[in-house]
Amino acid sequence: MKKMKTSKRFRIYKEMRRELIEKYPVAFPAKGKRPPLKVGIVKDILADGSLNSTANNLRIFLSIWTRSTAYLQSVAKMRPRITLSGEICSEISKTHASTAAEIIVSRKNKKLNNLTSAGR
Repeated sequence: MKKMKTSKRFRIYKEMRRELIEKYPVAFPAKGKRPPLKVGIVKDILADGSLNSTANNLRIFLSIWTRSTAYLQSVAKMRPRITLSGEICSEISKTHASTAAEIIVSRKNKKLNNLTSAGR
């Protein structure tokens, strides 16, 4: 299995990230915390009409972005969801927050288990 950093999906992610950081810096910050995005943000980006890529590439990017630990941490902390311009549009549901927290804990446990196994 190829590592993600050399995969086609990761190349798409990097290209889309550069474009979205430039066009929507509040929603897609280059560094720091990743704010929870409005549900349906794909439609908003596509409706804008300035995307230099395909809807499929956008979906690939968002699937990676929203599964990142930094993004999940914002969801778990129940930070409000924002629009492309940074306006607060809704709150995080308790279900989304608890699911995000569970994923983060699972990742930490997996990392600890891998470190423990490597040390044997």
